Amino acid sequence: MTTETLRASRSFSELIPSSWAYPDTGATRDLRLDLMRGFVIPLLFASHFEYFSALMFIGWERIGVVSTAEIFVILSGIVVGMVYGKKMKRDGLSAVMPGLIQRSVSLYRISVVMILIVAAIRYLPWIDSTIITTFHDPYGGKTFQLYPPMDASIFQVISKALLLQIGPHQFQIIGMYVSMFILFTPLVFFMISKQKTGLLLGLSWVLYLINLGANPSFRPTNAQFEYAFPILTWQLIYVHGMVAGYYKQELMAFFATDWGKRLVYACIALAVGFMLLTWNHPLDQFPDWAKLHFVPPDTFLYLYNEYFPKSTLGIGRLINAVVLFVAIYALMTRCWQPINKALGWLFIPLGQASLYVFFIHVFLLLAIANTPLPGYDNFWLNTSIHAGLIALVWVLVKKEFLFKWIPH
Repeated sequence: MTTETLRASRSFSELIPSSWAYPDTGATRDLRLDLMRGFVIPLLFASHFEYFSALMFIGWERIGVVSTAEIFVILSGIVVGMVYGKKMKRDGLSAVMPGLIQRSVSLYRISVVMILIVAAIRYLPWIDSTIITTFHDPYGGKTFQLYPPMDASIFQVISKALLLQIGPHQFQIIGMYVSMFILFTPLVFFMISKQKTGLLLGLSWVLYLINLGANPSFRPTNAQFEYAFPILTWQLIYVHGMVAGYYKQELMAFFATDWGKRLVYACIALAVGFMLLTWNHPLDQFPDWAKLHFVPPDTFLYLYNEYFPKSTLGIGRLINAVVLFVAIYALMTRCWQPINKALGWLFIPLGQASLYVFFIHVFLLLAIANTPLPGYDNFWLNTSIHAGLIALVWVLVKKEFLFKWIPH
């Protein structure tokens, strides 16, 4: 970026009133991150309640070739690095471990409870649980059973539940987060405490690159989530998120420098470029006016499959996730007041209770699938369903419904 471009960017940024900026008081909780996590929730609904509505114009990889999973994992890593990192800086690594163990047990318990509740629901004759007990591959045309046969012994079900080898696919990212938290979080903090952060990040990249080249990917936990989110691959963005959260103040100081600002502007430009690229996706569901045609369909699909696969975190998807995060965070930092006023009331409560929402949405999905609603081919009906579900979840969060029993 040239000096003239930087000056022009500065001139443009000066048009934004300083009173709009985020009031960074140094508090551990960062409402910008809460709002971003809350923004994931409608995208989650678009991914799992798979009927076409207005939400799909944002949710189906329309703001970039990224999904809710990448955003959720990055944010989870950053928040863990910030919250537990602050305590480690003050009291040392040993003071952090009891809290990490307690959180690990809580996350693992809620995952096993979810798996067993769904396993029990299968035996209720008046409920069709297919939507959360199977996974249908729309591209391969195959349907996979996610639970043992109904005549399997209870010991087999419990055994697989304890190993996270079964469960609804809509909740499996929580299983990945549980394993990630247990296996990588203590290691990351240990390496940071020994001032081996560079080595830590290098090892993280080695694991990612090894798994990127492996066919099939290594799945050391043998848990169900590894088929969609191989842990040796997805640890990359979690580990880097943790490091970013731990060194948040240092990163913010860097981004305030001239070189840091240049990097932010580059990320914004790349994020816009990726967004325009993904608008060329030849999805049949979108009308022609909602798509671009700069990239021929065959070329786009080649690029997508080669550089943007989700399960293996293709390098294009990885770059897109990072630059999009930086761009959105920078936007919220400079324009926090109007953004918070317009969207904070909705997204911040959802973001602060994201684990609770992940748990509840599975049962909402089951409930909707067992209603006499039409076949979900009406755009406005679908939009109303999505909006109603988000509103319902928001009310449940505000009322703290079952907060005593469900981690949030």
